[in-house]
Amino acid sequence: MRIQLELPEEDVREIKALMDEARISTYKELFSNALTILHWTVQEVKQGRIIASINEADGRYKELAMPILQAVAKSANTPEFTGSSNRS
Repeated sequence: MRIQLELPEEDVREIKALMDEARISTYKELFSNALTILHWTVQEVKQGRIIASINEADGRYKELAMPILQAVAKSANTPEFTGSSNRS
């Protein structure tokens, strides 16, 4: 299957920079990785979990707030994301 996207130049530059940083060489590899993480986050949210990054030094965390994950949480009857930047 072939998928085509029309993106603004700024988005294309950002995508290419991320690909360079992550050492991803093809758009197929990029899409596969993005799909993997999206699938995982959706499954976690459906189970009532939040997606966050944790500062191991002080235990503070920052939740990932995305409309798609908020919609999944709502449809799964899980607590709504707060989108707070830091929690203790």
